[in-house]
Amino acid sequence: MKLIYSLPLLVIVLCLWYSPARGQALKGPTAAEIYRDAEAALLEGKAEQALKLFERSLKAQPGLSAARRGMGLCYVLLRDYPRAIEHYEAVLESDSLFSRALYYQLGEAHYKAGNHKEALKYFHRFEELQQVKADTFSMNTERELEEEERYLAKLQGNMRACEVTLDSIKFINITKVANLGNAVNSKDDDYFPFITNDQERLFFTRKMSKGEEDLFESRLVDGKWSRGASVKAVNTSKDEGMCTLVRDGRRLYFTACGREAGFGVCDIWEALVSAEGEIGEATPLKGFANSARWESQASISCDGSTIFFASDREGGIGKSDLYYSKRQADGSWSEPVNLGPKINTEDYEEAPFITNDGRTLYFSSYGHPGMGDQDIFMSWRNEEDEEWSIPINLGPPVNTAFRELGLYLSADGSTGYFASERPGGFGKLDIYSFQLDEQLYSEPVTFVEGLVVDSALDMAVAATVNFPDRPSITTGPDGRFFLCIPAGESLDVSIDKKYFHPYHNVFLIPEWDNKQFYTIEILLKSVFQFPEPQRPATRDTASVAASVKRNLVEYHHTVFFGFDKTDMDIDELEKLDAFLKPFKGRNVQRLEITGYADDIGTDIYNMMLSEERAKQVALVVTENGFSINQIKLDYKGEIINDKPKEENRKVELKVITLE
Repeated sequence: MKLIYSLPLLVIVLCLWYSPARGQALKGPTAAEIYRDAEAALLEGKAEQALKLFERSLKAQPGLSAARRGMGLCYVLLRDYPRAIEHYEAVLESDSLFSRALYYQLGEAHYKAGNHKEALKYFHRFEELQQVKADTFSMNTERELEEEERYLAKLQGNMRACEVTLDSIKFINITKVANLGNAVNSKDDDYFPFITNDQERLFFTRKMSKGEEDLFESRLVDGKWSRGASVKAVNTSKDEGMCTLVRDGRRLYFTACGREAGFGVCDIWEALVSAEGEIGEATPLKGFANSARWESQASISCDGSTIFFASDREGGIGKSDLYYSKRQADGSWSEPVNLGPKINTEDYEEAPFITNDGRTLYFSSYGHPGMGDQDIFMSWRNEEDEEWSIPINLGPPVNTAFRELGLYLSADGSTGYFASERPGGFGKLDIYSFQLDEQLYSEPVTFVEGLVVDSALDMAVAATVNFPDRPSITTGPDGRFFLCIPAGESLDVSIDKKYFHPYHNVFLIPEWDNKQFYTIEILLKSVFQFPEPQRPATRDTASVAASVKRNLVEYHHTVFFGFDKTDMDIDELEKLDAFLKPFKGRNVQRLEITGYADDIGTDIYNMMLSEERAKQVALVVTENGFSINQIKLDYKGEIINDKPKEENRKVELKVITLE
């Protein structure tokens, strides 16, 4: 990856030779010519060649502080900060008044090397020296003073970053990182890792040599990662990348670029995921999260209600900013909110990750004080005013003098994954991991899966689940719902559903490793009081012989309902009563009641509608004197066929008699 050189820093070096204050020290054409060649190499971005030339000019004239400072600058550009510190300090040891700006540069080199105390010391020294007249220093050119003004604008932020990092660094107990190996990492860029709750399926982005980006996955087999394979359900001939799953595992978000259905250059798309892990058809986010500009790198909150992402849309603070958007009741996303100037700078912020408790944000930045390139930072959200704290650099061994981005924490918070361009990898950006003894700046959260069940029929029930301190949740047809609950808290649950007795219970939620969900089962008791299923009693030979001589006869009747109705019209009620009347006193074996709906509305709503219709008919059947033990109740939801929709808004009743 191409190094980016700072032109203002080059200006300082280039003006050293021509400084009148140093002119007398630079005797001998050989040293001068070598020094000028070094300057030229530096301007061309050839840091290694410039370094050798500065070293030769210093040998030709050992007292040439400008050459030693130039060597320090070369080491900064090569991201060898310990060597840069060595040369900068050597200049100040020989001449403490050589350059005031050099104190700031030395502080910055210490910061990038992870020496926060030393960095703070030199930043303070640079600040104190502002009280000294500029002409006291050998280097007092106009260009140098302009550079000092730029440093002063950054000084307070850098000093504050050092102070906060020093206060917090003792809590970051990362001791070493490990490369995931050449099954995952390739000769190309591999980055933006995401791992499923069970920590056995890894998704990541790969940028091939031709520039195309695709989503890849690897699976953990016998403790080793399998070779990365393309995610065919997502990838196209265009670019795809960084994905994330809601912690319930049922909805995937990823970046897609250049698709016809998209809004801008790159957009955030979503797809449903089956219980077996199959990825369904993808669509761009509805609402306002996507724009005509670049949106990418989504991170979804634990419960799926808030999405964080990077964008270069108009109205931002820098080259790319971090935003968040809220999921609305209709499934669309709200107008995004910029995370503000504490998080976003005039440069690039990207790759957000929000912790399970929603209180800590990790992200990558070029704009905050870093250790040499793009680094990973963390920030906390204040519960009282919802403001984010000043970001803290994670420091070594996660951050280095090279590029790091895309931190992701496992569901249990014990393992971190990120990408780095550090030497020793298999390609350019490689994916690394680290282990934690404790969750990194996040309170433990338990993933809770609830199941609502009809206790008599042992069937899932679609219902609205109510909580006193959080929004209600309407389950799917499978009766399933998902919550992220702080470990150790109690969960107060109530359900008030037609044809069932009111339900209320309080569950204590333990701390959980989240590799599997902590499951709570909500058993609803029907007002029909269905008996528990029983095996048929063994009949003697005589009764069997007698029954063989008789036949089972079926009678059918259909009750039709109005659009979106669960109550029967009076004429349908009269027809049902007339149908049931002849069966009184006959040997009725079973009554089968099955509810249906048309294909208007969502699957969940249609399932609930067909259930309500079936139970309405069951209520009329019991009022006509039939035992609840004789009734088998079922509901199918919507019917898709060529018939008029009104013919599918029905309940079918089958009466089986022994005659």
